[in-house]
Amino acid sequence: MALTGKYVGIGRIIEGLFRDYGWTHEVEWVDAMEWIGEAMDLIAAPKQYTEKVTDGNEAIGHPCPIQIKKYRGALPCGLIQITQVRENKTKIPMRYSQDNFHRGLEKFEANLPEQDLSWFGNISFNSPFIAKSNLLKDNCGTELSYNLSDCYIFTNFEEGEVEMSYKSLTVDEDGYPMVPDNIKYTQAVKAYVAEKIGQRLWLQNKLTADKFNFLQRERDWYIGAATSAGLMPSTDEMESWKNQFLRLIPILDSHRTSFKYIGDPAKQRTINSF
Repeated sequence: MALTGKYVGIGRIIEGLFRDYGWTHEVEWVDAMEWIGEAMDLIAAPKQYTEKVTDGNEAIGHPCPIQIKKYRGALPCGLIQITQVRENKTKIPMRYSQDNFHRGLEKFEANLPEQDLSWFGNISFNSPFIAKSNLLKDNCGTELSYNLSDCYIFTNFEEGEVEMSYKSLTVDEDGYPMVPDNIKYTQAVKAYVAEKIGQRLWLQNKLTADKFNFLQRERDWYIGAATSAGLMPSTDEMESWKNQFLRLIPILDSHRTSFKYIGDPAKQRTINSF
């Protein structure tokens, strides 16, 4: 069964934990929250996270665009995985840079010497290394790109704004993590927390090895079941995937349109179509 986009709070998970496993000792709330987060990270199905965009739409909890100053900007809080990045004003998609010295761009441009290009004749080159220093930064003809390091995004333009589509951990109004409202997910999270509690008791010689092995088997079984549920596509998703692959002419530049039309059905025309 595919995920529906609904979530439940960790209070329901912890209540079910004590009901199903019958623990008689107290469990720290902070420990339970951390273990629930670990279970979600282990499952790591993309659909279990919330899709967010840095477009400033506060009504649905979207942060403001990332401000770029001196080629870098701070990444949004709660970031789990980046889906796509584009320049905010022009809406031009950016690609991840493969330049090993991308984060040294500012210093490199400041020290780039003037070069005489007359000996190349009429041949033009797109390489930024065969250019004057004042052309490298803005008019080198290369695509907009970015890189990530130390909680910052580094761009190849000095100032501006970046719009980022990313996946974020779902939290409630108090900042506590939430779990997809799916029986396999709730069972997986409970089994993971129960195994962590059982591990403590087993190390203190308060739980037999057979019972601890049972908790481990339960955890492994439900974590696998939750992963399958998180990856299961809906009927509408499968229709888009079918349209993506069943086409005579493949779409090779969908990144430029942020993959907006990749799920549309192909329309091939012949001489009799007009």
